[in-house]
Amino acid sequence: MTKQMTNGSNDSGEFIKHTSCDNCGSSDANAQYSNGTSYCFACERWEKTDGDSKASSSDTKDKSLLRYEYQALAKRKIPDAIVAQYRYGIGHDKNGTLCQIANYFNKEKELVAQKLRYPDKTFKFIGDAKEALMFGQQLWGNTGKKVVVTEGEIDALSVATAFDGKYPVVSIKNGSTSAKKEISTHLEWLSGYEEIYLWFDGDDAGRKAVAECVNILPADKVRIIRHADYKDANEVLVYKGKAGILNAFYNAEKYKPDDIVSPIDLIDTIAEPIEIGFPYYSTKLSKLMYGRRFGEVVVVGAGVSIGKTDFVMSQLAHDIKQGWKVASFMLEQSTKETLLRTAGKIDGCHYHLPNVQTDSEKLRATVRDMDGSLFMFDNFGSNDWETISSKMRYMYHNYGCRIFYIDNLTALNAHAPDERRNLDGLMADVAGIAKELDIWIMLVSHLNPPKKGASHEAGGRTEQGQFTGSRAIMRWASAMFGIERNTLHDDITERNKGLIRVLKDRYSGSATGNTVGFRYDAETGIVHELDEDFEIEQTGDDNGSDF
Repeated sequence: MTKQMTNGSNDSGEFIKHTSCDNCGSSDANAQYSNGTSYCFACERWEKTDGDSKASSSDTKDKSLLRYEYQALAKRKIPDAIVAQYRYGIGHDKNGTLCQIANYFNKEKELVAQKLRYPDKTFKFIGDAKEALMFGQQLWGNTGKKVVVTEGEIDALSVATAFDGKYPVVSIKNGSTSAKKEISTHLEWLSGYEEIYLWFDGDDAGRKAVAECVNILPADKVRIIRHADYKDANEVLVYKGKAGILNAFYNAEKYKPDDIVSPIDLIDTIAEPIEIGFPYYSTKLSKLMYGRRFGEVVVVGAGVSIGKTDFVMSQLAHDIKQGWKVASFMLEQSTKETLLRTAGKIDGCHYHLPNVQTDSEKLRATVRDMDGSLFMFDNFGSNDWETISSKMRYMYHNYGCRIFYIDNLTALNAHAPDERRNLDGLMADVAGIAKELDIWIMLVSHLNPPKKGASHEAGGRTEQGQFTGSRAIMRWASAMFGIERNTLHDDITERNKGLIRVLKDRYSGSATGNTVGFRYDAETGIVHELDEDFEIEQTGDDNGSDF
């Protein structure tokens, strides 16, 4: 079925007649036009012909819009009855280029704009697009049971085909990028329906548009249509027919953001055994904490020269030996020192200290073995979080790093005008990137002096509240460790003894308050775990306070 209409001048070619198509063999789908072109509606082939007949003259008053005719879109499986109902035609633009024409109407049901779709899938609007409603909206009332909103006109025609044109289907004008704005413009009209079905493309842009639109629509009315195998409604119609469209429609789901999970979403995983995470270098600490898990942020704190860096280097070297790809952000030491300290923990040698006899060939061999496993941030220049986080993403995506060490928070936060206030946002960002990338992060923090009793250097006990910016750290950290050692003790054996105190254990809670003893071997630089439980022997109770 065809219907001649004219909404423009006679500069472009006009329809003459239907003939057979040499390309696909159709007997009558090939349309010939007076400007010497032809278009087959079955195989969608354009070509130059020798047509010289004349078409009927224009009888429309609006000369700014284009002439068009209705024709079934055979390749798209959209019948002529639906294209006629939705006023979707075929015509030529002012340059004589053949195009498909989607007609748009205003609230008074007057034709005000046309969207032209070209063979190369480019589009342009002519007329007053701002006044136009959504495609097909003029056909339906302000209230009803159900309405389907699609991302494009062809998809709207596809759904309408499955509905035999009996139920409301509309399309936004300019694709997913303008979906939120257009839905907002027609929110009152859409809200008049009891159920609003969104069927956007299944790509990232379509999913993003759905997420944006549901935030402004009545949540209880929204239903989302998706198909596991096809990206849009027309593909479903072409490959699965009307039944495929209807099946997708009746299986639409109430919208639920991807980050909201219901119990049934986890039904297939809840019976799986809970496994212990990957280990710390301390066996006892691994048992207390049930190992480590990706997505966690662990914060370590200690007084001045107690052994924070040594703890981090021991842990970092352990991870490399375990085969992990590790990233380090040591903001208060050079990359060379980081490399030498790490190699020293592996070989049991103080490579980073002067006047120490070393085996240079062994050092080179160890460093070569670390190549491809350790990636160090050279902190010459900017140490702000924006820079650090971008490097973390790069190391994750390009080098496969899953374990990150950042020493220390004070240097990372030093650029903020209000360090304490900024730290809360910073810790939230650190926790966020750990979850987003599914990585494990260890942060090092300075401690404020104890309010009473011995100083940290004299064996004073660590507490959560001593961490600089403690509230933010306590809020966002998965675990907090305090390192304790009496560096002022007269007995060298006591000076080289220390412990790791678990100050927070979000995972189980059972490790909080427990300690892990260690002994530092001054000759090799290796930290050895001790089996016995003990407390650090404090010397004096003066922490420098006047009170």
